[in-house]
Amino acid sequence: MDTNVLIAISGGLVAMLGLGISDFFAKNVIEKIGSTKTLFYTQIVGIFFLLLFFLKDRVLPVFDLRNVLLLIVCSLLSTIGYFFLYKSFELGKISIVSPITSSYVILASIISYIFFKEFFSSNKIFILLVIVVGIVLIALDPKIFTKRISKNELMKGVPQALITLIAYGILVPIWDNFLESPGWLVWIILSRIILAFTIYLFSIIRDKKFVVSKDLFKVKQFLYLLLFISFFEAIGSLGSAWGYHASSNTTSLVTAIVSTYSLTTAVLAYFFLKERLGKTQYIGIILIIIGLCLSPFI
Repeated sequence: MDTNVLIAISGGLVAMLGLGISDFFAKNVIEKIGSTKTLFYTQIVGIFFLLLFFLKDRVLPVFDLRNVLLLIVCSLLSTIGYFFLYKSFELGKISIVSPITSSYVILASIISYIFFKEFFSSNKIFILLVIVVGIVLIALDPKIFTKRISKNELMKGVPQALITLIAYGILVPIWDNFLESPGWLVWIILSRIILAFTIYLFSIIRDKKFVVSKDLFKVKQFLYLLLFISFFEAIGSLGSAWGYHASSNTTSLVTAIVSTYSLTTAVLAYFFLKERLGKTQYIGIILIIIGLCLSPFI
């Protein structure tokens, strides 16, 4: 197997684990300070962890006008994706909006094929379909089909979920090709700084305040949890960037693997929260595992 493909798959798996663990434990922090502030603080703390990695890889990128503009565009798309993702979860039913947001891999693959000439073999297409169907089945709660839900209730959060799908679908192919150049770790750090600043600025304009109780930061459990979440979120970002940096011909595969972080979250919920999974979710897990096992054969 090609070394670059192996690195791409490994990076995707690291991202899957990192983002899945981070999302699982983020719920407690979100309940205390809200999703916007949680996103802001995890980005800020995550920058510190990424700087530690930078000490081992001090390669600087080329700061020309093209790269700076691409960085700004990617950072803004990432901010839009993050914001509307949380908004869709806040307004709608997770079982309805999550399969929509998770399907951004389809749009990313189409854009990567049309504009960046990614090669799609029959094996790769089959593996992507298996993984995407698995992701949707894990996120989809079969109970929604046995309950009567009004049209208005069904549509809550769907527009925001579609915006998330579009934002990430456009972002990923551009980000992948952007990270092929040397100094990619610096671009990740700078993009997180822009993301955090944009969220802070938006919150100030919208709410006129961005205050978290000082007493909360004196609670060691809260601080440890925030550090834990930020660390694994940074690991997830680093893993996906590592995978994208490896090769431009594996964009869709890395994206599909990263998108399976819901598998990590579901497994953790099963063991730690004793949450029971539905039959369709078990099928989804099996399909994702099959897809991951087949991924080296693209």
